[in-house]
Amino acid sequence: MIRVGFIGTGGFTKHHADILQGIENVKIVGFVGSSQEKAEHFAERYYETTGYQNLESMLAYERLDAVYICVPPMAHENYEEILMEHNIPFLVEKPLGVDEDKVRQVRKKVIEKNHLTAVGYHFRYADTVKRFQEMLKESDVGTVLGKWMGSMPGVYWWKNQAQSGGQFNEQTTHIVDLIRFLFGEVKSVYAQESNAVTAKKDPSITVGDVGLFTLTLENGLLVQISNTSVLPGGSGDVGIEAYTDQGIIEWQMGHIEKKTPVKLEKYIARQNPYKRENEAFLHAVKTGDRSKILSDYEDGWHSFKVALAAQKSIRENRVINLSEWDE
Repeated sequence: MIRVGFIGTGGFTKHHADILQGIENVKIVGFVGSSQEKAEHFAERYYETTGYQNLESMLAYERLDAVYICVPPMAHENYEEILMEHNIPFLVEKPLGVDEDKVRQVRKKVIEKNHLTAVGYHFRYADTVKRFQEMLKESDVGTVLGKWMGSMPGVYWWKNQAQSGGQFNEQTTHIVDLIRFLFGEVKSVYAQESNAVTAKKDPSITVGDVGLFTLTLENGLLVQISNTSVLPGGSGDVGIEAYTDQGIIEWQMGHIEKKTPVKLEKYIARQNPYKRENEAFLHAVKTGDRSKILSDYEDGWHSFKVALAAQKSIRENRVINLSEWDE
């Protein structure tokens, strides 16, 4: 039996916990919240679980085989370090944070200890992405467009640049990560952002609500990514388009289409990528076999670097090479 604890009481914790309830030989034992009251209230939803005010208390009372870290970007505290001290594997939701020094320190310790980690880039586990990879083998790619067009989440911290890192760090990182997974590593970034709409209505908003990002990959491929948070709730457009010598491949998590001059090929998603992500992590916890984990902390660092480069590009209005983060 794999005994699992959670840090966080938000939507991602619920999403993962609901999936874990359906996986054999996994038992959720506790939740850490920002307050004892929040943790206890959340724990009431799950059979024989306990709410804790802090990680130290959960570690003192529970035997844990794995922990899920599902907290806002600014709220990582020392969770990763404490879990590594206790040799407990963890799955951390993206992004890795907002504090570069903090993420660097965690990464260094993960490497030193060869610690078992996973990062919540669930797009990689979608069966539509596997089909995307197969389609790309048949084509030469000219350019790629990525997009995360949606509305602004209602949580207080998201609209604060210092707390969320902005939309590109907090949401669009999924698109960046999938582009890395499918097309190769990023060499440089040029980024522009503006507060086109939302800041006029709410002066407390400090994140950009429109952004354009040009990525040059190590292999020379040019990628353009757009994001916005100005749309009304319930509307959005998230995906990737690859323009190739065979036609256009359009991907969204729920389906993928390949359009050529002579036919339209369409594939509808049949599997839940979140479930596959959880199964891969728990398989590694149980057996030590990490081969099914498609994004670990080291890999997640490379997606995080792209967001750091984008913010530096916005501040300095120049192309930023990711080699600036080489060690």
